[in-house]
Amino acid sequence: MRALIDVHSHLGQYSNAGMSAGGARLAQLYRTAGITHGVAFSIEACYGGIDAGNRLALEEAATEEMISVMVVAHPSHIEPSKRWVAMAKSNPKIAGVKIHPVLGNYDVLSTATYRLFEEVIAPSGLPVLSHVGNESPNVPIDRYLTLARAFPTIRFIAAHLGVGLMGLADAAIDAWKKNPAENVWFDMGTLRAFFTGSVEALLRVVGPDRICFGTDAPLYHPAPFARVLEALEISDEEREKIAWKNVLQVIPALKGRPGVP
Repeated sequence: MRALIDVHSHLGQYSNAGMSAGGARLAQLYRTAGITHGVAFSIEACYGGIDAGNRLALEEAATEEMISVMVVAHPSHIEPSKRWVAMAKSNPKIAGVKIHPVLGNYDVLSTATYRLFEEVIAPSGLPVLSHVGNESPNVPIDRYLTLARAFPTIRFIAAHLGVGLMGLADAAIDAWKKNPAENVWFDMGTLRAFFTGSVEALLRVVGPDRICFGTDAPLYHPAPFARVLEALEISDEEREKIAWKNVLQVIPALKGRPGVP
């Protein structure tokens, strides 16, 4: 593969040291996996500590050319979210916005979330990546697609193949068939990607231009995800699209950065 871009990884301290990473450790995990560039966001900020978390993520990524950052926004913190999203105009490290309704404890279709998108995210033109999963009513894939259709000018990524770890494996397929959204892509950063045929099944429904490589590192070791991509029963062109080409359609700001064609 010409390049391998990880669209979904984290910086900061999680529940244990092995699932935590600063910039240097995350970059080393990338290199071990053959990842040429990655997009990371703060773990702490997902819980609501967006000032401390976003600041730390940008500091940790500052010395690592192969790491770009998505700043975390939160509907209960509108003014800080405005500041961080606006910073993208002056800080080339920032490539998008991350939301996490589960860790942040809000509903993806709440009035507050719509306000966040209307006042902060939509005017910025930045793409959005959100946790999506069956394990919580906060942001299952059908509700995430509804949000995306309400903001057609924003490019959305549904993390974890749109299903997370629990619940029905074909939830994303069924939701897409009922409500396809031309401004939504998926990343493969979930253990479900290791189930034979799961990525291929989603690919057949949403098309080869809709799935991006992601690992959720350092919560998972990223190297096995690279091996999964190599082993998928898909064409070489589809593999290149998932590895890096599709990401550049969602996050065009990455074009030309170190490790990015």
